[in-house]
Amino acid sequence: MFLLSHAIKEKGFNFTLEALISLMILIAVISVPIEKNSADLEKIYVLQKENDLIKVWIKTKKFDEKEMKEDFKKMFLFQKGEIIVKEKKIEINGEKGLNELKTNGFYFEKEQVKEISVKVFI
Repeated sequence: MFLLSHAIKEKGFNFTLEALISLMILIAVISVPIEKNSADLEKIYVLQKENDLIKVWIKTKKFDEKEMKEDFKKMFLFQKGEIIVKEKKIEINGEKGLNELKTNGFYFEKEQVKEISVKVFI
């Protein structure tokens, strides 16, 4: 027994203890459940759709109020929102909601930087 305890060197024992502790920590971290928050994914999806609308409008340089309303309604169906372009506010589907997601875009017009924004009330 005495010979066996001397056979285990102190450095080797410390290494084994550190490896065991590291393994226990790794198991503890892996075993923690990760919740996927679907509300956050929904917000990301809405922001992506807003961004897509702004890209299309800026690329085509078509800022017709009627067409923009139609595009918004196609993307967001029954959701309320507003579009601000050329300092004009266009409300869609009624009054504002409590929470909003807003995306802004910028473009050049006659050597000036203009802003366009889309808000969706959720």
